[in-house]
Amino acid sequence: MHIVEQEEPSEEFQAAWMSAGKHLQSQCNGGINWIRASLRQPFIEHLSFRIGNQLFFVFVEAAEFHLSERYDALMAFANLANAIPCVIRMNKNIALYEPSETGWGLLHAATKERIDPLALVSDELIEMSDWEVHDFAISVVENKLEEEGKKVYSTCSDINLNPSLWFVENNLHYWVVVRGQRHPSPSGERPDNIDQIAEGIPGYESNGYFAEVTVANSEDPFDPDAMKNGNFLPLYRGHPMTIKYSGIQPLDTRGA
Repeated sequence: MHIVEQEEPSEEFQAAWMSAGKHLQSQCNGGINWIRASLRQPFIEHLSFRIGNQLFFVFVEAAEFHLSERYDALMAFANLANAIPCVIRMNKNIALYEPSETGWGLLHAATKERIDPLALVSDELIEMSDWEVHDFAISVVENKLEEEGKKVYSTCSDINLNPSLWFVENNLHYWVVVRGQRHPSPSGERPDNIDQIAEGIPGYESNGYFAEVTVANSEDPFDPDAMKNGNFLPLYRGHPMTIKYSGIQPLDTRGA
């Protein structure tokens, strides 16, 4: 329930990862909405993006990263997010890494069938998964903190892990538990195990924070009685959203 320690990827893998990202970007002429486009830890998928109503989690198989060793984690994470689990196998050709497959270079992680993301996009209204709402809420908090001059150095979109975000300010480290709420759900409750979360972060002398982000469909009627009469719109993947966010709130931990 705290920071997930991972080894820094090798330079070889970073080169392969960068080539994979550039290759995927080149396939869509700017139509990719990147969700994960960095190797900031912790991570399960190496790249993730949305096109239209489809979400793709990509495992880059190169250097020290082998899908067989991380298959279960990738599949579980993709299932949680209602995403399509993919693998892109990168081969080194002299000094450059290239996908082993043609086209997008993507294979379905389970079936090994070739994947063309554009062919999977449709007009179907797909409701956002809880993972997507949570990940979006974290991105809202991250962007606001960065605007305030704080340095965010780690985020974790796993709903089952806390904290969700870490930042540094004036050489002090802080952590944030983030909760994303769907309108018109009531306000999110602060975790009742805050002290336990804090104790799992040895060496972090600063208190933690709590942040709640409420997300609504931008076309929602915002009926004040929506909780009673059900007059509200779902959050659809790829559709405009409206947010309510009041900043990070300090948590009283370890008697501080």
